[in-house]
Amino acid sequence: MTPRPSPFLLELRDAAQTYRLPRASLLRPPAEVHALRGVSLQVTAGRSLGIVGESGSGKSTLARLALALERPARGQVLFEGRDLNALPARELRAARRDFQMVFQDPHGSLDPRRRIWRTVAEPAAALEGATRRQQRERAAAMLHAVGLGADALDKYPHEFSGGQRQRIAIARALITRPRLIVADEAVSALDVSVQAQVLNLMADLRDEHGVTFLFISHDLAVVSHLCADVAVMKDGLIIERGPVRQVLRAPQHDYTRALLSAVP
Repeated sequence: MTPRPSPFLLELRDAAQTYRLPRASLLRPPAEVHALRGVSLQVTAGRSLGIVGESGSGKSTLARLALALERPARGQVLFEGRDLNALPARELRAARRDFQMVFQDPHGSLDPRRRIWRTVAEPAAALEGATRRQQRERAAAMLHAVGLGADALDKYPHEFSGGQRQRIAIARALITRPRLIVADEAVSALDVSVQAQVLNLMADLRDEHGVTFLFISHDLAVVSHLCADVAVMKDGLIIERGPVRQVLRAPQHDYTRALLSAVP
């Protein structure tokens, strides 16, 4: 009997993660940090989800589990119904075409010694074995999609502003034509005016290319620009979830109210 396709693009089922801290004493076992305490969430294709919470709430750990960069201590991570951590290495490598990540620091995530076209083309080259000419052509197309011209191809990261570097990071994430992009604090290091430009770019990519975002931030106002739904995290748990407008207008949890009161 053929299994029914999953209604969700991404699904976490009771996902938990624990980290051991360095030993404080040879006579005592190392302390543990419970970064996630059993998180379940679903992301539907075409309906972007924002994850908000203060530093240490478990947001970045959730992002690493969602991309199978770490194995959960407990629970499952499913992409289109397939348990990513149960896939053979070859199948997981192929699956990575459909989900990519944009990091917080665009400068730190770009190799300063590589020309931009090689950085942008790297995921496609690793997954597809494209020729050098094909890689360059694809890189040019992706840079055009994020509003950068062909003159950017042979430059280095230090020749661009922070906002432009984040556009380059988004172009790199787009090159495999993923269905899901996980953006971990992708605009928090940018000036407010540049934040707006990058958020508008992401919204355009969502609408024109059908990209679904899992957008991680500490700022509910930023999330509201891009996402249809939001989940609020605290101490490794999701404490509130719902449509963005509903949560913004009528938050149910005191912690969510505190996050909203901190928005300028």
